[in-house]
Amino acid sequence: MIRVIFFGTDKISIPTLQALIASPKYEVAAVVTKPDTARGRGHKMYSPEVAQLAHEHDITCLQPTKLSQITNRLTKFRPDIGALVAYGKIVPRQIIDLFPRGIINFHPSMLPVYRGPSPIETAIMHGDKLTGLSLMKLSAEMDAGDIFYQEPATIAPDETARQLYDRFAKRGAELMVDRLDQIAQGKLTGVSQDDNLAVYCHMITPEMGRLDPHTMTARECYDRLRAFDGWPKCHLDLAGVDVIVTKLKPLDRFQGDSWQDIVPCQDNSALQVIELISPKSGRRMSVTDFLNGQHRP
Repeated sequence: MIRVIFFGTDKISIPTLQALIASPKYEVAAVVTKPDTARGRGHKMYSPEVAQLAHEHDITCLQPTKLSQITNRLTKFRPDIGALVAYGKIVPRQIIDLFPRGIINFHPSMLPVYRGPSPIETAIMHGDKLTGLSLMKLSAEMDAGDIFYQEPATIAPDETARQLYDRFAKRGAELMVDRLDQIAQGKLTGVSQDDNLAVYCHMITPEMGRLDPHTMTARECYDRLRAFDGWPKCHLDLAGVDVIVTKLKPLDRFQGDSWQDIVPCQDNSALQVIELISPKSGRRMSVTDFLNGQHRP
């Protein structure tokens, strides 16, 4: 069996860890994830789902503030290879060098396009119709390592980031389990990336969820809604109120409608607002109910 140390934190990493645990080809020697975090008014501590899964299977789980704190412990596990999915921290060279066959990372883009922390959101925000998955060797430079396998994937016109995350989480797990042993045994050779073709994406900020019909087309607004349906959500000025919108329909042409749920946008396109989150109650509601409430004395 191939001894693997798994690095991961976000929900997208769960299927890969589950698949590695279930496969007879691998022994998950240890799991590395982020420390527990405090949430809510009571500051109750919560463990990442990855840590919970490791504990359920009696796998050693390490949650260092800095990876340099566990260098000696990782060495004692005698790993053949590492697997990383959405760990959320930079892995320094001194840690990468502990693994004879390196650390293999599943990245949700067709590298070298969209190197960085938000490839799925960025692809959807830009209205891309095509993206993909890359299985690559972790390097000191962000998402710049050798590529062992790539698989293109389409993005449906109405697909959201959360839906694409779920789809890629399942497929990425299959790819990791199918090919990690070949990489560990030296049967699969990586190909270097062309840095001249690199495109970078960046951390998502709350400001990116602001919809501005004065400068954006209806389709651009809709694509942002799809991209940021998880976080930070999208804000729009409707009837003089800043609201979080949850459902929109892009219209090719603004017909001069006087209805307040139709918002004119750039290039004579328009947005039809369908659903939003009530600023008062925090609950989802139809735009009709919201506008009726605005008109009541």
